[in-house]
Amino acid sequence: MDGKLSKDAFKDLTVTNIMEMVVDEQFPIVMQKFPGACCCKQCLSDIKAMSLNGLKPHYVSSERGNLFERINTSDMIVKVDVLRAMTEAAEKVTRNPRHE
Repeated sequence: MDGKLSKDAFKDLTVTNIMEMVVDEQFPIVMQKFPGACCCKQCLSDIKAMSLNGLKPHYVSSERGNLFERINTSDMIVKVDVLRAMTEAAEKVTRNPRHE
C-alpha cells in the first residue's frame, strides 16, 4: 500500500453500531409506556436519534464482532442504560414534538 487512498476506497466499508440495533429492538417495549405519544415518522426518528446520542456507541466491522458485541449488550446494565435513554427521549419528544 502506498499510503494514498481514494474516496472510493472508503465507499464500501461497513460498520454497525450495535447500540442502534438494541434501541430498535427495545422500541416497541418503550413506546408501550407512552400510549399518548405520536408515532409519526418524525417523532419516532427524533426519539431514536436522542436515544442514540445519549448512549455510548459500540461499532463493529464484522459478523464475528457483531456477535461478540451482541453478547456484551445483552448485559442488564446495558439494557437499563438503553431503556433509560429511550424513556427520557420519548418523554421529551412527547412533550415537545417537532410537528404541528
